[in-house]
Amino acid sequence: MSLRDVLPSLVRPFSRLWFGLNPGARILMYHRVADLPAYDQLTVSTANFERQIAWLAANREVVSLPDLLAQISEGRPAANRVVITFDDGYLDNLENALPVLEKYQVPATIYVTSEFAAQSSSHPRYRGDSRRLHLNWTEVGRLGRHPLITIGSHTVTHPMLSELDAAGAEREISRSKADIETHTGLDVIDFCYPSGNFTERERESVKKAGYRSAVTVKPGSNNACADVFALRRTEVTDKDTPAQLAQKLDGAFDIFHWLLDLKREKTFSANRKQA
Repeated sequence: MSLRDVLPSLVRPFSRLWFGLNPGARILMYHRVADLPAYDQLTVSTANFERQIAWLAANREVVSLPDLLAQISEGRPAANRVVITFDDGYLDNLENALPVLEKYQVPATIYVTSEFAAQSSSHPRYRGDSRRLHLNWTEVGRLGRHPLITIGSHTVTHPMLSELDAAGAEREISRSKADIETHTGLDVIDFCYPSGNFTERERESVKKAGYRSAVTVKPGSNNACADVFALRRTEVTDKDTPAQLAQKLDGAFDIFHWLLDLKREKTFSANRKQA
């Protein structure tokens, strides 16, 4: 039995007490829903995704991002509420995730990287891969008009925003909104920082561009005092059984995620100093 199995069980009672005294909703972070030959941290298999969504639908109140934002503004984001989000705008969000969301009537937000949707760029990780991995504009528009789906922006090219100059970061933030709106006719008012990388400069640029919210990869729940331009999220992986998902929602994995986030912030800070 691994540390990943044992330590969350030991931490969970204390986490439940803490979050019971400080209730807040969880925003879950997904990327891909696909059946791959080997484990990938950003991908959940179709079968496991359905198991996770079925459990959430039966055991938690799954709400849309707009509903959560309204609840935060009213000071009532209850601990049992959960929001589903997807980053990057993968084609399998339409092909594999949407049928499951429809089956259980679970809403979700998909953050689209506009050059991926334009099919003019691919994430470096998949460079040279001939498969079409991302949604095109027609598919983004189709999803955005679905009653369960909200479309958000994930920049133009998925850069590390804090490593760009101010004009470059503003362009990535504002142009992606304009691109999605122009090609789909949707109103895009929710944002996602690529790799969770942002500083106060980017936060202000998101507000200036006309968004109403932005999500990060910082761990934890979102209570009535949550900063809607720095909302916290909890990553879900293919290894998460319903029991482990319950532990994550109770905060039992937050200690691991906090340490990872601290390491990530130190890396961002070091890169900025070298630039």
